[in-house]
Amino acid sequence: MWAIDNRTPFSAGWTWMVDKDGAKRWVVAVKGAYDILENQDTRLADSQPEPLLMPCYRGEPGRSSMLHDADLTAPKATTDVIVDAVAHAPGGRPTTTLDVSLRVGPVTKQLRVLGERRWKRNLVGGLTPTPPQPFATLPVIYERAFGGADTRAADPAEHRIHVSNPVGTGFATRAAHAEDMPLPNIEDPRQPIRSWKDRPAPAGFGAIASYWAPRLGLGGTFDAHWRKTRHPLLPEDFDERFHQCAPADQQTPGFLVGGEAIELVNLSRWSHLRFTLPKVWLTFRTYFGRESVEHRARLHTVIIEPEVPQVLLVWHTSLSCHHRTDMLDVTVIDQKEFLTGDSAP
Repeated sequence: MWAIDNRTPFSAGWTWMVDKDGAKRWVVAVKGAYDILENQDTRLADSQPEPLLMPCYRGEPGRSSMLHDADLTAPKATTDVIVDAVAHAPGGRPTTTLDVSLRVGPVTKQLRVLGERRWKRNLVGGLTPTPPQPFATLPVIYERAFGGADTRAADPAEHRIHVSNPVGTGFATRAAHAEDMPLPNIEDPRQPIRSWKDRPAPAGFGAIASYWAPRLGLGGTFDAHWRKTRHPLLPEDFDERFHQCAPADQQTPGFLVGGEAIELVNLSRWSHLRFTLPKVWLTFRTYFGRESVEHRARLHTVIIEPEVPQVLLVWHTSLSCHHRTDMLDVTVIDQKEFLTGDSAP
């Protein structure tokens, strides 16, 4: 009962979930890892990581950015594209400012990376950024993007936290609190920071934790009306986009299917890293005694890790079987080979 017969070279995991209306769903996730070779082709990795049941963080949860979200989740509306990367100055020659970019199929995004800066008093008493210091490599992480907490006030009641990026830097409620504070290293070139009062959206390519805004706001309203009419189900205004962990501009217009072109500029030891997303066709058949149901998976998440270098793919399927939970025996996972002329599953 409740087993997986995985006949693919990838790792697989399962769990039970309850959807917005209280129906039980059988969730299966398959996770595949591909090495990026020196010629920028991809090859199935020798080691395949297990799907995650819980998120994992760069350091202490709550005090560091999320590295990977859970893979065994409710269904997503489209594919999340995540990049865990380091900015590399071309040729290893130190620079003070560097543009980096991502392209995955229809998704394109550019960020600007700057060397270390601080707010300093100028001759007229205002705050001015110091010139950026040279760097050869610099992690593109939310700890180096705008955000953080201002806890410099003597009264703890006046302490404030940036809800979109609690682990970042540069957020201050007063000029005196900003003095000598590090500025963000990662910016959106369309929203450069010119004043300590600026409040740009945190810039990054990484995953957004579920308790950060704006993702948190998609979770719905847990108030007295919810307790009276819906508890313990999700609120009526729960938005399914809550399950997406990528920044909004890294959520693809439709599910990726494999075969899409990927390009990273200045985000690896190659100044231009170009490869094609592996094309995989998975099949799922779930058995309830003598009966069986065939279902398909969607490509939920693409995680690009240029420092490894590797690309991870997470396929996800969920089957509503509220009244047949105890009858479910096994899901058989198999892989078909793509042939010329095949359409995406």
